[in-house]
Amino acid sequence: MKKLFFCALAAIVSLQVASAQKRGEMYVGGSLGVTTASASIDGVSASATTFGFAPEFGYFVADRLRLSGSIAYNLTSSGDTSHALTIGPSVAYYVRLCDRFYYTPEAGIGFAYASAYGANGYGFATGLKFGAFEFRPASHCGISFSLLSLQYTYLSYSSGGYSASGNNVQFDFGVSPTIGFKYYF
Repeated sequence: MKKLFFCALAAIVSLQVASAQKRGEMYVGGSLGVTTASASIDGVSASATTFGFAPEFGYFVADRLRLSGSIAYNLTSSGDTSHALTIGPSVAYYVRLCDRFYYTPEAGIGFAYASAYGANGYGFATGLKFGAFEFRPASHCGISFSLLSLQYTYLSYSSGGYSASGNNVQFDFGVSPTIGFKYYF
């Protein structure tokens, strides 16, 4: 009798989790983080602290295919304060690896803004998350993490009478993983 009860309970829990990422499902979530870095060269030291948050909303347009939009903001203090803002959509595809665990490769593009040393920069940012995963401990809760990503940002700065542009390519491999939380409804 106990075996039958536990088998039925496991089947009910599995059905709820297996029905995740269906067309029409939505979520709200995001990530929050703090990073510190320091360096010392020939007795001269420098340090930087970055605080960031990125709220996100997602909608499944088809089974396992998600469109989302996010606003990511970073504040960095390293002698001078700089701000960075990225707004844009992304698309991800969910591949079920095992019960409650998904591989979720993602691609995104968006508007980018940065302000540092009295200059403002405007441009775009794009990124690919090759090593993105999500764990669903319950039907309404998701924990996402990314271990491998490639990002490109182009910014054009202007201040007073001068202008400049800059490119930034960033490749992360497990050195600075990101973790986010999602509430599905």
